[in-house]
Amino acid sequence: MHFTKLPYEEFVKNVSTLISNSLSDNEIVTATSRFGYDKNRIKMGERLLKELISNDKKQTGSQDKKIKLHEKRAELKQSVKKKYMKILLIARIAFDKDQLVKRALKLDGARETELNLWIDQISVFANTLLSEASWLNMLKNYGIGRKEIHALTSDLDKLRSTAMLCEQAKTEAKKTTQEKRNKLKEMQNWISDFLKIAKIALEDKTEVYEKLRMGEGYTVQGTRDTVNGERDTANGAGYTVNE
Repeated sequence: MHFTKLPYEEFVKNVSTLISNSLSDNEIVTATSRFGYDKNRIKMGERLLKELISNDKKQTGSQDKKIKLHEKRAELKQSVKKKYMKILLIARIAFDKDQLVKRALKLDGARETELNLWIDQISVFANTLLSEASWLNMLKNYGIGRKEIHALTSDLDKLRSTAMLCEQAKTEAKKTTQEKRNKLKEMQNWISDFLKIAKIALEDKTEVYEKLRMGEGYTVQGTRDTVNGERDTANGAGYTVNE
């Protein structure tokens, strides 16, 4: 069987029509039953479709959650960066001649680029300042006190927690994507096998077999399915679902 390039939603709609037409037509059921596809076995396809739709909803939900968390992480990172760079630049001015403080606060050199290392770098900077009253007193001359440092560490804690949630959401999104991919392939294989049997069973009743057509652009070629959609594509035996 060959599905011309169909969006996922249209694929599901057409599969639903195919199964519905099969179950509601006694002539089709009687014919395919002789080759092992009785009403109960056709209903297996119906159950597969419901499972596919359920998996799609789970995948969509996990993707939406991942996107929202990544957006929140980006916002928090920007907030932390703004607060951190302001305090860092002032600290470089305040302690320009004090090599001990510069080394302790790691004022010189490049900032970390990997998120977790960057968070750790800022954490060391802020906590070291909070533990040294004399250094904080120096920064007060430039308008920086405990209030500003605590505001930085508060956002930093939120960023660290959100980053962990992002990793969890990423894992969940991959899981639901794989589950949907597997179910989509299972659905495809079931349809392919059913239509091959139906074509044999209804060899002398082409007008009945036509009821199994899945809408415009659908033809029966006796080959593997191909479905191309916004989130799901299948080429040959494999599927690609965006993560």
